[in-house]
Amino acid sequence: MTHASLKKYQQTNKSNAQQASPYRLVAMLFQKLLDNIATAKGAIAQNDFAKKGGEISNAIAIIGVLEASLDFEQGGDVSNNLASLYTFCSQQLLLASTDNDVDKLEEIIQILLPIKAGWDAIPLDNRNQVSF
Repeated sequence: MTHASLKKYQQTNKSNAQQASPYRLVAMLFQKLLDNIATAKGAIAQNDFAKKGGEISNAIAIIGVLEASLDFEQGGDVSNNLASLYTFCSQQLLLASTDNDVDKLEEIIQILLPIKAGWDAIPLDNRNQVSF
């Protein structure tokens, strides 16, 4: 991708995020999180440890944003359970990075996929009730 094309792509993504609903923002975060972990897996396979570190750092940051967006008053046990899962995933990402463990990254993906699927399954009529 040329520099100009890459710049346009980044501007488009930033614009989409700025205009997105809270529901869509969280969906975008989940997708980016999974993309970061998948890219980290590929970086490990290619012995590109700098890229792996950046991707895992970004993934941990996204998990932090997702965790910070939890509403413990309204979410109750669901929010508490998600917070525990997010903490676990962050810890496992650090271990996977230290050990260059592709299998551990895959385990994290398998934990996050059902959460993302649940988010994606929120009925259209309820998506406007989501806050961020």
